Amino acid sequence: MTPVLYLLLRPVARIALSWYYRSVEVVGLERIPGDGPVLLAGNHPNALIDALVIGVLVPRPVRLLAKSTLFHNPLVGAFLRSAGVIPLLRARDAGTPGTMPPDPSRNESSFRAVADALAKGCAIVIFPEGTSHDEPQMVPLRTGLARMALDARNEHGVRGVTIVPLGLVFEHKELPRTRVLMQVAAPIAVDTLSADQLEVPALTADIDKRLRSVTLNFETANESARVLALAHALAVLLAPVRAIGSEQHRLADVVRLVRRIERATDVTRAQAARVHTFEQRFADFCARLEREGLKMEDIAIELDTRAGAAFALREGALALLRGPIGLWGRINHWLPITITRKLALRGVSSRDQPAMRSVVMGLALVLAFYALQTALVAWLAGPWWAIAYALALVPSAHHDLRYGDRTARGRSRMRAYFRLRRTPALQQELLREAAWLRQEAGSLEQSGVS
Repeated sequence: MTPVLYLLLRPVARIALSWYYRSVEVVGLERIPGDGPVLLAGNHPNALIDALVIGVLVPRPVRLLAKSTLFHNPLVGAFLRSAGVIPLLRARDAGTPGTMPPDPSRNESSFRAVADALAKGCAIVIFPEGTSHDEPQMVPLRTGLARMALDARNEHGVRGVTIVPLGLVFEHKELPRTRVLMQVAAPIAVDTLSADQLEVPALTADIDKRLRSVTLNFETANESARVLALAHALAVLLAPVRAIGSEQHRLADVVRLVRRIERATDVTRAQAARVHTFEQRFADFCARLEREGLKMEDIAIELDTRAGAAFALREGALALLRGPIGLWGRINHWLPITITRKLALRGVSSRDQPAMRSVVMGLALVLAFYALQTALVAWLAGPWWAIAYALALVPSAHHDLRYGDRTARGRSRMRAYFRLRRTPALQQELLREAAWLRQEAGSLEQSGVS
């Protein structure tokens, strides 16, 4: 039976994610079994946010594993258990540095709890890297996931266990209004594995391979930034100009382009100079756009008067219709959200802290402000107005964020329109360079594949 607290927290987590990130998308959801025992294995780049993303995107209820130290606080422990969270004693949490290694049986109770949950057909989320981190690639997997799966099968007789690797990709995990992608890899049906594959090292290696196929892994942070910037640019250059408010390209498109770039740059020494030329021209192209105050997605817009008039009429009408709702949301949420962001960034030591802190602190502050504001409305206008006010709070905040994204894009498009209309030759130069970049990227990819 799904814990009531879990059912209450899931929509709250969905709202929190939609407020912090612009979009949270998923690819391959059909690979997750709708019922039966499942171990959902995710990479762990963004602390608590990783668990929220999986909990929101996976259609069926999930149970989480969490480090046992979180349960030391009686209130926190009671809260986590009420939400169906299973405590896990990690090696780093047992004993003290310099002492004998902890007893391998230290997690016997956790393994038993996992096996019992799997026997009931539950889906359990585990992060086999063991800890959240800021590395540009996955760290080596711990063996705990494989041991849990095999323990449930061999020691507790649980059949039909499926391991499903889930790859989480964050556009900029620490920045608000960026995007998140979850990709589902091919599942592992434990009962179908051969004897050799049912060994802990072999199963861990298989999970690692599949998880890496749906995550982005780079040698250095600089390489990550370079390839992702190029992939984003190509995603824009390869897509047609779309109306304001529609997504120019999905994060999944960017990830696919990263794979293509990796193939294209895996070239012979004779082609290395060509790759260098391409990257230099791309860097120069981006630098020129920055100097001109233009975004790549706006360089191909139509510049005739009719297009400009249609844009102005459409966006003006939307401002009249949606602007007041967005303004109401901004008035009611500006103070708690501003306080949350300032507090969340204080003393930050890693990139996986801002989003987690913002969500946790924001939830507490926003709910506190909701209570105070609703009480004030009830005092001034009566209970019915207070109820109506409370019911409008979440939709108005959501509308403010979505409309804010749209107006930001609208201002960018408007600036581009007037800048390029004043200098039509600039648009033609940029379009020629963009066309060369598209053509050369395709040619390099073919060279890398051949």
